[in-house]
Amino acid sequence: MRATRASRVARGCAAAAVFAFAVLVVLLGFACTIEMESFPGLRENLAPLVVYLLAFAALLAAGGLVLAGRRSYARWAAVVVLGALMALRMWTLAPMLHCWSYDSVGRNDDGSYDCVNRGDMLP
Repeated sequence: MRATRASRVARGCAAAAVFAFAVLVVLLGFACTIEMESFPGLRENLAPLVVYLLAFAALLAAGGLVLAGRRSYARWAAVVVLGALMALRMWTLAPMLHCWSYDSVGRNDDGSYDCVNRGDMLP
């Protein structure tokens, strides 16, 4: 009985660590593009990187679900929090995703985005 309890505690701690790392990855996605969203101007296009970070966070969340076990209510709470963070990130990131293949994104005063390749701007 003691080994079973210890293994459940270890799996629960590992799942909590995986969920915490997934939240940090999503928050890194926010930090990567906060400058692009804050004020007008030409910025480096980091939107594809953020999409990859969100995919990695989704994989981490799936791993946390597996580690947490079938009867854990905390895992569903962690998944809901992660899902809400990822949905908010995609909602704010969506307007600039049409610039996927460009190296820069220009934010206009009205909040729209223009796609720019800086190499095309050279004389």
